[in-house]
Amino acid sequence: MRLLLTALTLSLLAGTAGAQDLRIGTSADYPPWESVDAAGQIVGFDKDVGDEICKRIGATCSWQNQAYDGLLPGLQIGKFDLVISGVSINPERAEKVDFSVAYADAPNAVVVTAGADAASAKTAAELSQALESAVIGVQTGTTHEQVVRAHFPDADIRVYERPDQVADDLVAGRIDAGLMERSAWEPLVKDRGADKLVYAGPLLTSADFAEFGSGQGVALKKGNAELKGKVDQAVTGMLSDGTIAKISQTWFGYDIAKK
Repeated sequence: MRLLLTALTLSLLAGTAGAQDLRIGTSADYPPWESVDAAGQIVGFDKDVGDEICKRIGATCSWQNQAYDGLLPGLQIGKFDLVISGVSINPERAEKVDFSVAYADAPNAVVVTAGADAASAKTAAELSQALESAVIGVQTGTTHEQVVRAHFPDADIRVYERPDQVADDLVAGRIDAGLMERSAWEPLVKDRGADKLVYAGPLLTSADFAEFGSGQGVALKKGNAELKGKVDQAVTGMLSDGTIAKISQTWFGYDIAKK
């Protein structure tokens, strides 16, 4: 009996040791990608995607809320095992961290105040000309900041910790324009009113500015090939069976799954 109990205990311990506990870093200030609900829980597109990845790879995952510009540095020093926060894959970031295959590909947009000259821009070239010396707001540590710094050298760049701060300063007249993902703008424009904030120019992608990268992926610390392989397999499966398209319809109302 003692021997049987010991064998059972060892089996249970082995199962526990085999289970993977993963810490996921996110910046829950970017709805509908991720935000904190009234109950204090992290919710959103990325949360649902991340939870499904964890389910498919058999991992127990805990989510940690962190300012966006601290996510990748936190990943590099081992604070997180994964970062899932609408992180765009680009060469600069890929030098510092590894990425899964892309799970989403979201377009970007410039928003200005109603009546601004830039509001009449129809092409990316016209938009760039209209904003040549503008005061442009972006969230710190994003590809949007990289785009403005690379392609708007005469602009006055203002960086913010949260997207809502960009919208508020735009309404207040402290900046002339803001650049972020279209999906992040939508609830902000709706809340502040279409009579105050309007979209300017076309939707923007990596075809317009290479800094936008090649879609959004799960970031991992360099060198963890085993975990990356599992995440890649999960993401590929979720793309092929329509899971990510379904999740994006829930949160965005349209499909942003990487094609």
